Amino acid sequence: MRRLSLLSIFLLACGGDSEPGAGGGAGSGGPPPARVEVAPARMGALEATRTYYAELRSLERAELAAGAEGEVREVRVRVGDRVSRGDLLLVVDPDRARASLAAARSARERAERERAQALRDAERLRRAGRELVPEAEIEQTEARAAQLEAEVENQSALVAEARDAMDRTRLRAPFDGTVAARHVDRGDWVSAGTLAFEVVADEGVEAIVRVEPELTPQLEADHPVRFLHAGESVSGRVSGVVHALDPATRTAGVRALPAEATPWLRPGAAAEVAITVERDGEGVVVPRDALVFGVAETRVFEVVDGKAEARPVEVLDRGGAEVRVRAEGLEAGDRVVVRGNERLRPGQPVQVQGDEAESADADGNGADEAPAP
Repeated sequence: MRRLSLLSIFLLACGGDSEPGAGGGAGSGGPPPARVEVAPARMGALEATRTYYAELRSLERAELAAGAEGEVREVRVRVGDRVSRGDLLLVVDPDRARASLAAARSARERAERERAQALRDAERLRRAGRELVPEAEIEQTEARAAQLEAEVENQSALVAEARDAMDRTRLRAPFDGTVAARHVDRGDWVSAGTLAFEVVADEGVEAIVRVEPELTPQLEADHPVRFLHAGESVSGRVSGVVHALDPATRTAGVRALPAEATPWLRPGAAAEVAITVERDGEGVVVPRDALVFGVAETRVFEVVDGKAEARPVEVLDRGGAEVRVRAEGLEAGDRVVVRGNERLRPGQPVQVQGDEAESADADGNGADEAPAP
């Protein structure tokens, strides 16, 4: 009898009152509402940023060649030396050029003397008058003076050419910079056009970026860019766009300039250039945080009637903080979950942060509910 009484007490304690909802309270039949943050999907342009590896090169780079044929007499710089505009770098044997210059000067001086004599003769005959000197002789003398005038001009041009040849035996730096390569030594025999040095400017670099052809219509001079390297960033701008495609890569070239000099922006260094453009298209734009990545699909959660509805999406384009997606049933203005979506389950009630109406729906405690007696 005692054993029966104990069993009856145990059954009553474990739930002898079997009426539905007799002690469960609101929400006892499922998981509690998940607290989430939402943002609206929208139509319109997407600000997309793409990053490209860039080739950094000096704004000024010159391959300097010998200007005269002959033996190299002097080489005054080595690789790595800094040079200033006008500094002498190389001297080729000037003997032949010097001899040519001397001969040209001598010929010009002779022509000048003959011209001066012809002018004096013509002046003397004109003063004598046509009564004493035949007109034909006067004309002949004046023609001779004009011919010698042309000869002097010709010889002056030859002198200038010889002087230029003399100057070409001395190779000078075209700008301030650093010797990047040296290809000649003293005693070498060079011809005019033989590569002697490569000089790069000390300051100023530009980036050569290869981009997709469809990007170029949105780029023009002064379009902003960012130079990136090892966590550092420098602003810059587009300085030019080459719309002709590279035959090998089928890409277009973009030239970009940094706004300031930094130690890591040097000719030959590696860097990245980030270019941001606005692109329009189909689908809707949602925050990147709305995406939930699964093994089989990517989806977003839309809040509908206080519950999370899963929408499988196709990502069409990516921007910095937003993405463009296409999903059946997802339209501009729909609210998608951007915080708290990692553990949501389809159909789970949600409590939207800052949204009291949504919270009331989710809790089942709406304003129209009658008070308990």
